[in-house]
Parts: sequence; structure tokens; C-alpha cells
Amino acid sequence: MGTEVYLGIGSNLNRDNAILFAIEKLKPLFKDFKISPVYESKAVRAAEPDFLNLVVGGNTELSFVELYQALQDIEAQAGSELMMHNSTNFGLKHRLDIDILVFGNEVESEPCKVPRHDIQDYPFVTIPLNDIAPELVHPILGLPVSEICEQMVPHIPEDRQVKKVDFDFNRPAPQWNNQDAQN
Repeated sequence: MGTEVYLGIGSNLNRDNAILFAIEKLKPLFKDFKISPVYESKAVRAAEPDFLNLVVGGNTELSFVELYQALQDIEAQAGSELMMHNSTNFGLKHRLDIDILVFGNEVESEPCKVPRHDIQDYPFVTIPLNDIAPELVHPILGLPVSEICEQMVPHIPEDRQVKKVDFDFNRPAPQWNNQDAQN
């Protein structure tokens, strides 16, 4: 049967392609693969471009460490490119970020911390997670995601609001394989 796992995906560089790439690479790792709607949010660093975020999940036969390594490999395959935004050069940045939000009921600190604090701290994680797993119970807080979301939403500051965006998941994903672009 496997372990129920949810992942947060984010990109503010070549965003649409990064998300399509992530979905294509992640789907084979899961049974009952679920994909949330895509949301746009402001970057934590105000000068950076906005992010696109979503949550995916399902059951995996991989161990925690195997999944972590697979995600590291996918991020590496997505590569990096030069980020220029509003005349600011941010240098070479990763195209894709994938985080393990929950891995069953595990509470771990190595090789990464699960459950991630993002679940209760960031609307760009909480809201899409609620879209696909409202009944999921946070392994430490003991609260369903729906309740965490319900408590969060009325208190989200203006600069942390998220906006659902139309996203075409049917387009072909890029065939990146650790290709760094300079433009």
C-alpha cells in the first residue's frame, strides 16, 4: 500500500516549465497521484519575482530517504538559470524547489525535517494542501489540514495572500537534464 506523502512544489524562475517538469518526474513515484490547483504568491524577498506553488501527493513505496534523494535528483535535473527581474541580477538560481511536507505520520529531522513547518506557516502550502487533503491530520499538531487552513485564512496579511491561477497541465514538459541556461 505504501506511505501517504505530500510534497510542496514552488518556482519563481521559468515557472510554468518548472512545474510541468516536476509533475512529469514525480508522477511515476506515486500511486493515486493528486495535484492541487496552482497558486501565485509573492516572494519572501520582495525584489524577486512571484512564485507559483502547488501541492502533490499520493502513496509511495519509496522509503523516506529514497524519496528525499529522488527529489534532490529531480531538482538537480531541472537545473539553474540566470534570474533577472526588474533590472536586478539575482545570479544563477534553481528553477525548482520540492519539499516533503509529510511522510505518513513520521516525525524526522534528517535528511530533512518532516512534517515541514510550511504546513501551518505559509498560505502557499496550507491552501493547496487543503484542496487535495483536507482530512490529513498534521503528525505533530494533531489537527486536520482543513482546521489549520480555516484558522489561517482570516489572518493572512495582504502581502502573503495567494491567488489561484489557471494552469494548463496538458502542455509538454521541458526535457531538462541538469542544463544550466545563461539567459
